[in-house]
Amino acid sequence: MKKVIIVLVALIGIYLILALVGPSGYKISKTTKIAAPIDVVYNQTSIYANWAGWSPWSKLDPNAKYSIENDNQTIGAVMSWDGDPESVGKGSMTTTKIEPNKTFLYDLAFISPWEMTSHGGFNYTQEGDSVLVEWFDEGEFGFMSRPMMLFMDMEEQIGPQFEQGLADLKKICEAVETAPAIDISQVEVTAQTILYTEEATPLNPDSIKMKIGNAYGEIMALMSVAQIDMTGAPLAITTEFSLETMFWRFNAAIPANYPSDIKLDGRIKAGTTYAGKAVKGVHIGDYMNSMNTYNAIEKYIKDNGLEFNGEPWEEYVDDPTEVKVEELKTNIYFPIK
Repeated sequence: MKKVIIVLVALIGIYLILALVGPSGYKISKTTKIAAPIDVVYNQTSIYANWAGWSPWSKLDPNAKYSIENDNQTIGAVMSWDGDPESVGKGSMTTTKIEPNKTFLYDLAFISPWEMTSHGGFNYTQEGDSVLVEWFDEGEFGFMSRPMMLFMDMEEQIGPQFEQGLADLKKICEAVETAPAIDISQVEVTAQTILYTEEATPLNPDSIKMKIGNAYGEIMALMSVAQIDMTGAPLAITTEFSLETMFWRFNAAIPANYPSDIKLDGRIKAGTTYAGKAVKGVHIGDYMNSMNTYNAIEKYIKDNGLEFNGEPWEEYVDDPTEVKVEELKTNIYFPIK
């Protein structure tokens, strides 16, 4: 028994010594230069709804559930998430300081798989026609956790994710800057017969692409077997959209000359699209960078005293396997009255 006590005391002593020599905290900082206006970069990083397009964690767990509160570029805005414990866990991010086009800071709190807090944010510096963006995160380690941190490299854990996030942020911001002027017009649309599936997805690029690709593949397989002809470009018809919960519910549809004598079982349904007045905006480029086009259409509707008359839909004019991403054409329609 005496030997056991001596061993335990020795182990505790070693642990305390390691705690004394272990790191008390960390700071990770990564930078990149972005050839875009500073307000474009600032808006992409200081509005939480925009994080879905470039955040490295949105790719780690496409099925994570998000909630956003007061996302108006002011102190106190919050983004919370609840996802896979092995990848993104559960936590929240709260805006703590804002200096437009200079600094955006937040507090980060993880609830699970373990509790941890840190402070991070972005600094923006104009350098000629480009913006130098710094993304950093720093935190302190509790005294009793310091020995474990001797065997964990925070730079190795977080650094590559920050680099990937900044690389994707750069692509988005520079695409916004070089995007052509948005063509917006008022049109009269006619109803189309469609085959569709009901889909739901977080506002995450990888999840959206997977849902749409699988849905179209499923519908096209049925059309091939039943020898049904495609009569128009594929559509995504919104039924529910929320930036607060980062969620999109839609019908993935393909216009088709669907014979009434064919019975449908399972997920695929038949229907018709909206007919009437609409505002049409032409988006050129990556589907995932269409938010500016949506905003421009909504502004056009309000500026011209028009009224919304239902949810919008997208018409994918070009085949992404045949047309370069930066040249892809998507028609976006908003029903009006």
